[in-house]
Amino acid sequence: MATLSEDEIRLAKMGYKQEFNRGFKFIHNFGVSFSILSVIVGVNTLLSYALVAGGSAGAVLGWIVVSFFTILVGYSLTEICSAMPTAGGLYFWAARLGGEKWGPVLSWYTSWIVIIGGVCGFVSGSYSISQFVWSLVMVWKPDLQVTIAMVAVVAIGTILVAAILNSIHERVLGLLMEISVYTHIVGTVFVIIMVLVKAPTKQSASFVFQSFNNLTGQDSMGYAVLLGFLFPAWNFLGFDASAHIAEETVDSHIHAARGIYTSITSAVILGFAFLLALLFSIQDFDAILASPYPIGITQLYMDACGPIWTTVVLILVLICGICNVVCSMIANSRVVYAWSRDGGYGVKLSKFLYYAHPVTKLPLRGVWMTASLGMILSCIGFGSNVALTAFSSVSTIGLMVSYMIPIFAKVAIAGDSFKPGPLNLGRFSNIINWISVVWVGFLAVLMSLPSAYPVVAVNLNYAPIIFVFWVGVITAIWFGSAKHWFRGPVVHISEEDLANLEEKLSDTKAQKV
Repeated sequence: MATLSEDEIRLAKMGYKQEFNRGFKFIHNFGVSFSILSVIVGVNTLLSYALVAGGSAGAVLGWIVVSFFTILVGYSLTEICSAMPTAGGLYFWAARLGGEKWGPVLSWYTSWIVIIGGVCGFVSGSYSISQFVWSLVMVWKPDLQVTIAMVAVVAIGTILVAAILNSIHERVLGLLMEISVYTHIVGTVFVIIMVLVKAPTKQSASFVFQSFNNLTGQDSMGYAVLLGFLFPAWNFLGFDASAHIAEETVDSHIHAARGIYTSITSAVILGFAFLLALLFSIQDFDAILASPYPIGITQLYMDACGPIWTTVVLILVLICGICNVVCSMIANSRVVYAWSRDGGYGVKLSKFLYYAHPVTKLPLRGVWMTASLGMILSCIGFGSNVALTAFSSVSTIGLMVSYMIPIFAKVAIAGDSFKPGPLNLGRFSNIINWISVVWVGFLAVLMSLPSAYPVVAVNLNYAPIIFVFWVGVITAIWFGSAKHWFRGPVVHISEEDLANLEEKLSDTKAQKV
């Protein structure tokens, strides 16, 4: 088993010094991605949309298809992570795999897309938590009129709580990730059993597996089913988080890489069982679609289990939801820190953000910068629900594109020069990489299309407009300034320092013998 010194040397060979505490084990690395994938939160939040776009059979079909291709994407990133386990993750890989010619520009785009997508992602997650809170309140106060401002206040409070938890100590985060893993697994299994036992009637297999539905406002059932693919696609985002805490994980070349593919595989299996349980337990399809609750699927639990058990379910979801936002902030703050270490913000801002607390070794300025941006974006919720929906979609498109860039760079630019780590795809690597690139490109286009018809200002998909705007800003800064000074990841350790580390490790091994 590798020692801490071996992890330090592995990091030094990528150009960095060990600056974080390296106290996370596999369960913590797995836990951060598994918590962000959070099927108990995602399925409960998004299933109502799937019932509109494709129906129950469309949701099942979409889960199977999207799961298959997401696993391929995850395995592609697992292979790269095993070779280069560093907090910069996606943007660092894009830089190294893109070579001297393409590396800097690919790294520049990837980093900013990841940061923007990550912030929008936990803002979206905090709003989901807020909607669960108000749905819980409405279980017992059904006449309550929930406004968007009320939702925004709780969402901002959620981000604040997540930032505080991210600022205490690494051991607190480790404990939280352990609690999150067990709560997600045990809680989801509990809800599966509970809803199947308590439901007065069960839907038939033909309803679950053969009943397609199209309430999108356009006439094509096939297109509606494709739109329904967005339901699982929205769930399967954020598994790159395992890479972003690689510098805090023991044996990161194995455990960070394993964290990616095991979190996806676990989420796929657990989520599919959860989805089937909910579909078989539907009592009134139309009542769910007309639900007065901010989270429409609350109606399913009320019909099948009654208010007491619905309360239990929503409390479980809220616990998992808090863990989801905390872990999203963990990942995003590490990217902010890594990008400042590589000078991506320019000299002054990079110097300010390149900071880890001297005692806890946590990147506190990165944490609070991401939290502050999240709370600012959340303030839009006081005036526009449409904008918030767009932020969620921007997160999805952005993270998908950021996954595609390093995979494309590996297979199209690096080629045989890529040196795989211990976890790799062997002779299947290139074909799986190309399938992943094509799939992510397809999803990015699908996520940019209208999801409801007729298209009007209220339901217009603003995500591609906002995303193109951000890419335009990133491009303008690149050509106007950054291309003249940004050269990719910065080497922070000299050849002499690396040699000293290797000598120290050899001495340590010799003493043990």
